[in-house]
Amino acid sequence: MKYKLFISDYDGTLGVAPINDIHPETLKTINKFIDKGGIFAVCSGRETSSITRILREQNLKGIVVSFQGARISDIESGKILFNGGLTIQKVLEVLDAVDGRGLIPLVYCDNEIIYEKSNEYIKRYERAIRLDGREADVRAELKKLSGGVCKIVWLGEDEVVNKTAEELNKVYKGVGVKFNSGAKNLLEAINPDCGKGVAVKFLADYYGVSLDQVIAVGDSTNDIDLLSGPWHGVCVGDGRDELKAVADEITVPYEQKPVKVLLEKYCLND
Repeated sequence: MKYKLFISDYDGTLGVAPINDIHPETLKTINKFIDKGGIFAVCSGRETSSITRILREQNLKGIVVSFQGARISDIESGKILFNGGLTIQKVLEVLDAVDGRGLIPLVYCDNEIIYEKSNEYIKRYERAIRLDGREADVRAELKKLSGGVCKIVWLGEDEVVNKTAEELNKVYKGVGVKFNSGAKNLLEAINPDCGKGVAVKFLADYYGVSLDQVIAVGDSTNDIDLLSGPWHGVCVGDGRDELKAVADEITVPYEQKPVKVLLEKYCLND
């Protein structure tokens, strides 16, 4: 096989919320790749327990990268291989930076999600990730925590989300925090030192695989780091133009099962 480590984004690449199911043909192909000795990892912006439960329900084995790269764990055992994120001080800082733009913050605190107030965007997000959050004073709850936060998101009008991401990335310039608009109506802030690209390097090192034996596939702007490196980066055919611009290859659209197509093309053809 040309690539020993296959890393796939989830939403819009492997599955779609709120159904979340991986196509049976794709799942069969993934298992064939694993049985042949390949290493398969799902790389998602979703919360760990949410994406892990979805993958376990489909009996998928391997590694899950969650929170945009801030946590890496084994799907079956739940063992955490890597854990990172933003400091509480940095989260409070970016909350202030986004304030007044009409976006509702939602923060992953320990094993729960909290938000200032519920609205239709929040309800839709909860349905998509299959987790229920609770209303609370976000800043007060953050100050109770002793550790950091894997990720913070804001929900609201898509035009505001995109404008905010563009403006704040110019302010921070990737130092300490990076803003993504990885899905419609959703802005997220992550630690660029714990992003998807860092996760690719971590997994390659962990499994002793050279980077030229790694393939990664995604569809959105929060996958730019996933595809940007000395490995083979592939954009789904109906993915975002910004991602296509950095991809080494553009494959078929989501409905044509891109992960299956790529596995058969590069990993199961000998």
